[in-house]
Amino acid sequence: MVRSLPREQIQFLIKIRVQFLTQRFGEQGSAMTLYESLAQRFIDDIVCERLPIGARLPALRQLAQQQGVSVTTAGKAYDYLADRGWIYARPQAGYFVANRSQITEFPALSSHSLTPRDPSRFAPVQGYNSGLTGFAPLGTSLLAPALLPEVDLARTIKRVTRRASQSMFSYPESQGLESLRQALSEHFRENHFAFNAEELVITNSCLDSVRIALECLTEPQDAIAVCSPCFSGLLDLLTTLKRQIIEIPVTHEGIDLHALETCFAGQKVSAALLSTTHVNPLGITLPTQQKQAIAALASKYKMPIIEDDVYFELSHQKEKPLPAKYWDTDGYILWCSSISKVLAPGLRLGWCLPGRYFDKFYGHHSYTSMGVNSLVQACIAEFILCGDYRNHINKVRPILQSQVHLYRQFLAEHLPSSAQISAPQGGLVLWLRIPGVDTNQLADEARKAGVDIRRGSCFSTHPDYNDCLRINCGWPLYLKVERDSAQMQLQGLCELVQSLKGSDS
Repeated sequence: MVRSLPREQIQFLIKIRVQFLTQRFGEQGSAMTLYESLAQRFIDDIVCERLPIGARLPALRQLAQQQGVSVTTAGKAYDYLADRGWIYARPQAGYFVANRSQITEFPALSSHSLTPRDPSRFAPVQGYNSGLTGFAPLGTSLLAPALLPEVDLARTIKRVTRRASQSMFSYPESQGLESLRQALSEHFRENHFAFNAEELVITNSCLDSVRIALECLTEPQDAIAVCSPCFSGLLDLLTTLKRQIIEIPVTHEGIDLHALETCFAGQKVSAALLSTTHVNPLGITLPTQQKQAIAALASKYKMPIIEDDVYFELSHQKEKPLPAKYWDTDGYILWCSSISKVLAPGLRLGWCLPGRYFDKFYGHHSYTSMGVNSLVQACIAEFILCGDYRNHINKVRPILQSQVHLYRQFLAEHLPSSAQISAPQGGLVLWLRIPGVDTNQLADEARKAGVDIRRGSCFSTHPDYNDCLRINCGWPLYLKVERDSAQMQLQGLCELVQSLKGSDS
């Protein structure tokens, strides 16, 4: 007996077909490749639920044999599906159907007049980035120590320390060790993002780079355009620096470019502070066209844009997206990043490409920090140059992608059916919306239970995200079922949500 599909599902399947064929054929009428044709068969089966969520797909060699194609073609088909969120890989386990059912629109600002707001007036009682005393896996955006290359890093540190010269114990170069700047230049060149080592300034972290940029380009009470929702740590920094903010809505489709340009054209802001890749907390990456448009707007209005790109390396897709800085031909974008989310946050090392603001940035950095620990810089340079850094990134990215899918599946099974769960393209976090639940109350109850989350109100000066929350996915599930494990924390969070939903009914 053939099961008839719901009308909505048929319409969705038709839409997917039209989008796929339009993308492939366009105006040129180019033929669909063999791997794309194979991928589309899987998409049809997933949409029609012939392949349910979590279903295991054939191994590459098995698929190649079944379909009469090469292993290379089979691999390209799986890469195509994974890059578009249809499937995901579990290291040493195979490929599985991803949960796309929760991909949905999240709330944007219901009304924004593009008038400056003082973030200090709207901060939660304990600040935007408040968390538990101590550590719990769902709160702070971090990779678990088990996923970090502790042995390789320790070996590098020992090797560098053994041959450390007297210069290691002198004041460091203000711009940063040349060996590190050169190593970073070569590393990112392999990612097709090229710059000269002389253009780079080493700092103590990505947030430190952002701070320096804000301090040398803006003044207290100046207004800064920021993404909304905005990473809570940036809101705390802006509060400390006494900057005003104008929130620019960001949704699953990208940033509101019209609102951003209105701020630039009307000289409502002195600078913009934007995340563009694996945006925290939404997890989205702005489309390439939007990144190009941001660079064009910066040049058109001569507006400095500080690009916070700390999750740049943690793409869940095979190809890493490029930052907006890549299209910045006139130097108005200051690109900031670090090793904190990828390698070891305790080492406190970041960098900035200040573009046309190099002299201002470098001068302010020199006077306020006196450089960065030379031994740490030398160790990271060695770790990059010997290939261990890239090996670590290549190893951890598929693991992280798998973890995110496992978190999404767990939450979809244990949260109310009305809950909405983000489908990030990279990074470490999930953004949840649970209609009818005040996440300020939820966070207070979670704190009592020892569960650390970030309430939606931590990411805005507006009340639009009070039924949202953010959790970290950097800790593996199902490793150890202990009270402070990620699985137990997730289970406790879901039980709290269900109890709050029940008390409201």
